[in-house]
Amino acid sequence: MKLEMVVEWTIGTRERYDWRGGVLVARQPWGWELPPVNYGCIPGYFNPADRAELDAIWCDPAPVAPGVWLEGEVLGMVWVNDLDHKILLGQPGDLEKLDKAGLEAWFVGRDARITAAEEAVAFIASLPAGSGSG
Repeated sequence: MKLEMVVEWTIGTRERYDWRGGVLVARQPWGWELPPVNYGCIPGYFNPADRAELDAIWCDPAPVAPGVWLEGEVLGMVWVNDLDHKILLGQPGDLEKLDKAGLEAWFVGRDARITAAEEAVAFIASLPAGSGSG
């Protein structure tokens, strides 16, 4: 399964944005840890756990600027105990480049684990009606 994501937060940087109404909006910094990944969302898919666009992580560690759109295969998911799961996207072989230890540390206290692509696709399919329409 291929999906598109928009980058909201570049690996190793403090500047963070939110995707709102089709545009990036700067977030006020509050001392969060630097992300070990390029982080963003998949517009059109909504996660009821946080009532926002489905979170996504680009598995290739090369920095990607906020606002850049990336299309990739669903490679897996970061499962977290509050159900605000993060979909792992990238090209074949990118999962091996992912900083798995860094991700687990970033999500400390949330019992983070990386799942297979099949579990991620099943989670996406379980999202409420209307998700994925656009």
